[in-house]
Amino acid sequence: MMISLIIGVLEVSAQNNDQELVVKPGVVSVGNPVDMELQIREAGWYQMDISASTISRYAQLTISTTHRKLVDNLPLPQPGLFESSTAVYFQKEGIQKLYFESRDGDINIEEIVLILKPNLRIPTFRDISVDKGLITESTWKYGGPTIADINNDSYYDFILNNHDKVPTQLFWNKEGQALREHNSPLRRWDVHGTAAGDYDQDGDLDIVISQGGGNGTNPQPPHVLRNDDGVFSRVSDEIGVDVGSRGRSVRWSDLDLDGDLDLLIINAAGIDPSGGAQHIFYKNLGNGQFERVEIPGLEDVNVERCLITDINNDQIDDLILFSPVSIWEGTGDFSFKDVTAQRLNDDLKDLDEITAVAPIDLENDGDTDLYLSRGKPYYFIANKSLDFDPSIGRIDVRDEGNKAITSMEIDAEDTITISNVFLWYRLYDNGFPLHLGEAKRRYVLDEEDSLKVSPVMARGWPDDRSDNGWYFGHVGEGKWKVEWVRNSPIYWGIRISIEGVSAVRPDFEPQNRNVQDVLLRNDGEQFTDVSKSWNIPQGGNHQGVTVGDFNNDGLMDLYVYRFGYLRSPVADWLLIHDGSRFSLTTAHTATDPFDLGHGDMGQAFDWDNDGDIDLLNGRDNPGKWYLYDNNTQGLGNYVNIRVGNSPKTQIDPQSAIVQVKHSGRTVVRRVESSGAIHSQSLLNIVHVGLGRVDQINSIRVCWRNGECVTEVYPKINTLIEVGRNVGND
Repeated sequence: MMISLIIGVLEVSAQNNDQELVVKPGVVSVGNPVDMELQIREAGWYQMDISASTISRYAQLTISTTHRKLVDNLPLPQPGLFESSTAVYFQKEGIQKLYFESRDGDINIEEIVLILKPNLRIPTFRDISVDKGLITESTWKYGGPTIADINNDSYYDFILNNHDKVPTQLFWNKEGQALREHNSPLRRWDVHGTAAGDYDQDGDLDIVISQGGGNGTNPQPPHVLRNDDGVFSRVSDEIGVDVGSRGRSVRWSDLDLDGDLDLLIINAAGIDPSGGAQHIFYKNLGNGQFERVEIPGLEDVNVERCLITDINNDQIDDLILFSPVSIWEGTGDFSFKDVTAQRLNDDLKDLDEITAVAPIDLENDGDTDLYLSRGKPYYFIANKSLDFDPSIGRIDVRDEGNKAITSMEIDAEDTITISNVFLWYRLYDNGFPLHLGEAKRRYVLDEEDSLKVSPVMARGWPDDRSDNGWYFGHVGEGKWKVEWVRNSPIYWGIRISIEGVSAVRPDFEPQNRNVQDVLLRNDGEQFTDVSKSWNIPQGGNHQGVTVGDFNNDGLMDLYVYRFGYLRSPVADWLLIHDGSRFSLTTAHTATDPFDLGHGDMGQAFDWDNDGDIDLLNGRDNPGKWYLYDNNTQGLGNYVNIRVGNSPKTQIDPQSAIVQVKHSGRTVVRRVESSGAIHSQSLLNIVHVGLGRVDQINSIRVCWRNGECVTEVYPKINTLIEVGRNVGND
């Protein structure tokens, strides 16, 4: 039943001339949206403050106009009252119809306050993937892309990590006008992380690729690809990188501060390489050769993911390992000190379910703060996950492939459609068929197949359900029984979708996939959790995060990749820094609503050197790669600083520090990834938003060996080159 009301302007704030509107939609139940009419006096961006509660285990709130979503699936992650603030955009003035929908649980929307914010600059994006030549297939990803200027022509190139069915791809950036795929794949099958760095100091970037260990049966060394003017040769054995494991994250870092890049290989547990350590480290000998070096303590931490950054401003690389999180300060002599106990309080020391970490300077004080995106990894999502969308009558299920019997009852008056049967391979080859009705009529569905099942086809319920497979039985009056049987650990995970359903009653408690992201402020000796005071949204299930100044106001913003529902896409989170807190929006348009993949990971960077921060986003399981151009009007001023090699000793730009002085303050940025999981980017074209500042006093770049160069009164709104461009000398 739809409810229609007209709520006018209740109050205009005399203090700040903001237009304020208050609405009270009341209870919105699952499958029964509520609509209201609202008088909008002026088009533009509004701050929407939401006060809502639920008594359900969890719920999601969506608010739409007739033509677009204002708020896309805002989580209420547990029972109770929640206060949320989000930025929404009204395209026109006049009477607008608002629709309020809930999923997973009923929601009581106690109050919504809308405040006009004419000065709010929320970036919006345009998908330019196909136009620019980024043609990709729907694939499984693994831990994000690597973005780096591989051929040293002042434009970023893209390394796209596809796990298995599609090889790792390299796309060359043709001066910000087009993208061209490299003439051959970099590596095929079971690919995880990648990293780009100039290990041989010839001016172009070499690439290292980690490869998995074949479910623990076939350990592989990382693949080091030497770049000789755009021709890549695998040289791992030749240069001494010859020990492998279950490869996950790879990183270039100058661990001994001798000027060349060493190699870190962070592996999954389950295979001990020679020497017995989980992780492997190689020292660059400076003559094109590497030798393995042990790092006691660090080499046995049971993690797979890593961010390299600098938390204590000594210009020595530090490691954030996860998950659970641990913090390791570099010493500069090929060793690290575990400072987790000193840096994190007791509530944070065992923090788990961390999917990605991004470095961010919250207060422009030069300290490295950290945003930790958190969510359920795929193995854990495949454990009693159930989504039911009553608007389309579809159930989506993911479950473990371990030994178990799981069941549910469903209501469906007529034919149901079974599809999306997926079996995550685990060295078991004897199949997992459908058994229909008392007769156990047998069908085998591939992932692309679907089967319409009438009540007659599935009449009755068998007494013997001992074989592996899915069981469906119609037991009369629109009631069905469903059961899935696994007699041993046969798959990593199993999936199925059922359409034509009006209700579902599982015999298990569906997994609540909500986990809380964490924002850590660097207070010198310790990190402090400031998530609540900085308005980090509650709940969600996030697979990645990247950081960049998307509106050129000099403050670092965040883009958070949301997993969403099992087969229903949701918009990612864009968190815009307003000086003291973040404004959340899902109305940024960096979303393809027809891609059924999930938000995975990406990088924020200026792909065409036009002065605004763009996005390369991966959607997973499976989904495509997307290049989103920042097409926001009225952005602030900027400067891009291309950090080359140091002019005297030719130190490469990895981990260099950039200081931009203007208006009596200094903005500090670091050459590093804009967020990391398994891959490492080299973002040496450093973007600094300036807002309304129209003059810079100086730009100072300091390389990791202490060598510095200062440019005085450089131009703004342009690309400034600092250091030596070796590749084009």
